[in-house]
Amino acid sequence: MRLYADQRTSYFAEQLKTNEDYRVRTQAALALGASGDDAATKPLCDALTDSNASVKVAAAAALGRLGKPAGLACLERAEAREQTPAVKSQMQKSIATLSSGGGGGAATPPPPGADTKYYVAIEVTNKTGRPEAEIDAIVRSAIQSKILSKAGYAVAPKGETAAQGKKIVSGKKLKGFYLLATVEPALYQGGNLTQVVRVSMWTYPSKSLQGEFAPKLTQSGTPKKDVQSENILMKMCVENAVETFHKVVASL
Repeated sequence: MRLYADQRTSYFAEQLKTNEDYRVRTQAALALGASGDDAATKPLCDALTDSNASVKVAAAAALGRLGKPAGLACLERAEAREQTPAVKSQMQKSIATLSSGGGGGAATPPPPGADTKYYVAIEVTNKTGRPEAEIDAIVRSAIQSKILSKAGYAVAPKGETAAQGKKIVSGKKLKGFYLLATVEPALYQGGNLTQVVRVSMWTYPSKSLQGEFAPKLTQSGTPKKDVQSENILMKMCVENAVETFHKVVASL
């Protein structure tokens, strides 16, 4: 099934890039937007500079529907230079969707259930210089998904106050943790890309420091800025940190 999905994405990406009929390119963009595939982001971003306004509108709408945080930066760059009102308007709508955590951002987590033992609050600090909403969406979503992949865990909704957290932790007799993910600037050096995300582990809601994990990942053959690769490494870093967090909690 995954192979079939990859083939469909490749097919529509090729149509979007090379087909001479703007109607075919428009339909290909919309199909990529509905695919749910991370690999659809780049061809849709590239299509924001298409020669036809209808294709650009479709690509912008598709990025909003696809909901991948990586689409936000290219939409913002394209919107800044776009002159056609209809295209600019759609770009702004999709930017708003992605900036608010829509689509590919972290969904509102389910409340603690009967089998919940651990309650985890998440905060993201962005030192990259990239848009706050973009980094928060990528990192928060990755942390939340990884935490919830293990039974017995629940995640606090974004924006929860310490008082609200205390009421839940105390009322349900849960063990509370707070994870603070600090995303360092991407480092391009010697033709390689290195990304570090420092994840500190605290009690919650009292916030007593328990430890820190700082995964560092390097991708070779990346001599110049590559936002999608940065996003992938960020996600892998926090997933590694949460894996360690799970092990620490299990040993307590």
